[in-house]
Amino acid sequence: MDAFREIWDSLKDETMEEAALERAYQDTARKLFGDEQPKAAVKRFSWLKIAAVWGIPLIILGAAAWFYTSATQKAKLYSEVVFMHKFTAYGERTMVILPDSSKVWLNGGSSLIYPSRFVSAERNVCLTGEAYFDVKKDSSRPFTVDVNQMKLKVLGTTFNVFSYPDNPQIVATLETGKLQIKVDNQEKPYILSPNDQLVLDSQTGEVELRSVNAPDFSVWRVPALYFEETKLVYALQQIERTYNVKIHIQNSHYNNQTIRAHFNAGETIEGVMAVIKMLIPALNYEIDGSDIYIK
Repeated sequence: MDAFREIWDSLKDETMEEAALERAYQDTARKLFGDEQPKAAVKRFSWLKIAAVWGIPLIILGAAAWFYTSATQKAKLYSEVVFMHKFTAYGERTMVILPDSSKVWLNGGSSLIYPSRFVSAERNVCLTGEAYFDVKKDSSRPFTVDVNQMKLKVLGTTFNVFSYPDNPQIVATLETGKLQIKVDNQEKPYILSPNDQLVLDSQTGEVELRSVNAPDFSVWRVPALYFEETKLVYALQQIERTYNVKIHIQNSHYNNQTIRAHFNAGETIEGVMAVIKMLIPALNYEIDGSDIYIK
């Protein structure tokens, strides 16, 4: 074995010309058998020489065939994949069952894009708006969610994601399991544990980590509304999506006003506005069909 190792180490190239191959063969024979080479050994090394000439091309050919077959199979799988787009209008909520049996609840005004089959190394979906995920565990294929300026990665867990285009805050709230979040332009990912919440300001790039009661942030599935020191303008946007109304703010005085409130399922829009009026006595409003005017 030591002799073979010494010979192998002396070879520098995978292929060589006939003359170089003959010299290598003679050198190998001398090292193993000396100057007087038995005929059987010479014959045996002749076969080794042939194997050296043909072996490498055959290995390369076999590898190429394997890669071609694998690529063909993958191409066929990808050609059969159709991208699905689920959209929920304001005032609606819906539940989507993904190809791996994971479940996604979409809030009003939200959009989810996902493949008809998960065929790649990751189970990837794209979200705009708000959604609650109940991911089926699959340790061989992580589940990833692409949202504005963030990518979330899990194996199996439940979490809520809030990412509407008209709100600079992107919020991820973990209920169970583990959640990895990669924020654009930041090298180190964030790892969330249950009841951790990450808030990204998409305008400034600032990230804030909070400790919360995670189920409070997915009560909209009931449906219900939960506001925890939320800016009034963002709370009103959520009310628009929930009740399919248009709220017109005619007074900039309320731009920095925050509210803290929890509205149960079945609460009417009239009841919601009455509570907001109680929280902000100076606020006046008028309801005209599906339009609400804040004065």
